[in-house]
Amino acid sequence: MQPISSETGATRKQATKPLLKGVHCNYIPVADTARAREWYMRVLGLRAFKPDGGIMIMGSGQWLFLMESKDRPHANFTTDHWEGDNFEMFSLTFETEDIITLHESLREHGANVEPIKDYGGCNLQFRFKDPDGNKFNVWQREAPKTQE
Repeated sequence: MQPISSETGATRKQATKPLLKGVHCNYIPVADTARAREWYMRVLGLRAFKPDGGIMIMGSGQWLFLMESKDRPHANFTTDHWEGDNFEMFSLTFETEDIITLHESLREHGANVEPIKDYGGCNLQFRFKDPDGNKFNVWQREAPKTQE
């Protein structure tokens, strides 16, 4: 396979819009793909792209790759620039349309899950960990509708 060169000899144009459109997929380190796939399907309701693979499909159609890792147990990292010193930072924020049902599903299945918090302009959020210790944030654009 030959690399594609961006060298054209032409004057470089100033970018008028961001050159990155979005995130196509994400890779999550796991210890055992089959075990992680089963958990992501059962607890989070994701679909597997193939019955025996680690590609999970979210509600938006975006792919989440569960990849067995040899040297890294999870995707978390420590920072002093979020919520105080030595904060264990999450690697992804997921969006949901039903934050309460998702929170209940995680709790019912024994996940390490924090309470739902209202962040005002940043709306409702909570954090949880999968069985491999990957820490994630969950966000819902609008507050749940109350039943009348």
